[in-house]
Amino acid sequence: MSVHPVFARALQRVHPDISLSQERSSTLRTSTGERYFVKIGTVREINQYAGEAESLKAINSAAPGLAPTLIDSGVIDTDSGRQENDVGKPYFISEYKDMRSLSTAAAKVLGERLATEMHRYESADGKFGFHVPTYCGATKQDNGWFETWTECFDALIGGLVDKLQAQGGYDALCQ
Repeated sequence: MSVHPVFARALQRVHPDISLSQERSSTLRTSTGERYFVKIGTVREINQYAGEAESLKAINSAAPGLAPTLIDSGVIDTDSGRQENDVGKPYFISEYKDMRSLSTAAAKVLGERLATEMHRYESADGKFGFHVPTYCGATKQDNGWFETWTECFDALIGGLVDKLQAQGGYDALCQ
């Protein structure tokens, strides 16, 4: 399986003297052993990919090392497209984290880091929220800026519940 040119170019900027191989459709490995998570979306997922990239940047700013490091993301242009039908699609490259089930001790550490590092993080102007849309699956979140973490969380969860109720079929979850 050959490596898509958009991924090869981005990783060559980080590691100019390496070769790449595609392990699976979503994983690349360098000749030095590093692994990367890669994906290409559809044109309608451009905002979702942008939100995911910005989220990883914010998580790593608030809690370094907690989430994979973003390497590159954007929209494939005519110079990077392997095929004409790739042009205009979003792409994403991040550090690969091998996700396995957590031990009780590791789960506790993760919970503590989320509670102490992520939930204390504030924007430069002291507000809580986010500047671009993010998604819970395919559901767009109601992002914005709030004075407190509680107001921010309430808007996110409240908006998600409202959207799930409107879709129907999630009555038990919404209650």
